[in-house]
Amino acid sequence: MNLKPYYNRLEQNLGAQGWMTIGTWAQSPFQVIWSAILIQNASANNADAAATDLFSQTKNDPAVIRGLSVDELAEIIKPAGLYQTKAKYIKAAADWLEQYNDDAKLIEQMSREELQSELIGVKGIGNETGDDILMYAFHKPVFIVDTYAKRQFEWMGIDMPKDYRKFQVIAEDDWQLNWDEAQELHALIDTFGKQVKNQKQWDESMMAGFTLK
Repeated sequence: MNLKPYYNRLEQNLGAQGWMTIGTWAQSPFQVIWSAILIQNASANNADAAATDLFSQTKNDPAVIRGLSVDELAEIIKPAGLYQTKAKYIKAAADWLEQYNDDAKLIEQMSREELQSELIGVKGIGNETGDDILMYAFHKPVFIVDTYAKRQFEWMGIDMPKDYRKFQVIAEDDWQLNWDEAQELHALIDTFGKQVKNQKQWDESMMAGFTLK
């Protein structure tokens, strides 16, 4: 599926978004990992507050995080909500990093398929969270099948599978986007998704009548 026309239509009307949709949390690979977990079922403001506190207390160092108890870590990330659960998830991610000596460059050398598989094997990291990490921490181009993307494909009249990976495979087939464009498309989709919330608004927008082939 050639997504370039979709990308171009959104960018022409919205302008370049860059890192807009991920707030302050794309400053380092480790910060991306912790923040991708913190944002789960939380507002961006609360997740950012928790990420700021985590950096203040740990400098985002996985070794420091491994040295904290779940209760100690939960207290630090309290603004994000579900803090006991998220503390366990963050510690699980820190444990996963240890096998690579906390070397983000080493992990980035893995193939997308291998890394994608490993990430979703970490407790608390599902498909969408894993793909956020895959793209923003380790620079692998990927189409992130989030709620906004699902809605917009539906509004375009495209019948896509409900299954995350099956949807992704179809979207990425001949999608013709490099990493810069992949992360920009994700930002564009989410920015527009926050503005246009139903089929009527879509049909009244600059995307009226637009579809993909």
